[in-house]
Amino acid sequence: MIKGVNKQILEVTNTENPYFEKIIFFVKPEYKNADRKKLQKEAEALAAIAQKPPRVKMSKKRIFHIALNSALFALAGFALSFLIHTFL
Repeated sequence: MIKGVNKQILEVTNTENPYFEKIIFFVKPEYKNADRKKLQKEAEALAAIAQKPPRVKMSKKRIFHIALNSALFALAGFALSFLIHTFL
């Protein structure tokens, strides 16, 4: 329950989605006296189409920075192992 807010709340607990446990809908004030079964049907329809969250796409610039850092660290590791092998 949300304190200080006078709203009708509709909660769907059977989402049939592995990512979401429950979904809470706030009914618009003009529809708070609507048929409860119709509201429940609409809420379940919206819950049924809920998909998993979209993946965050990495920009080409970010991929380039990751590849460059990986190459530099690999080169630094190679140089360090070469120096250790040469002087020991």
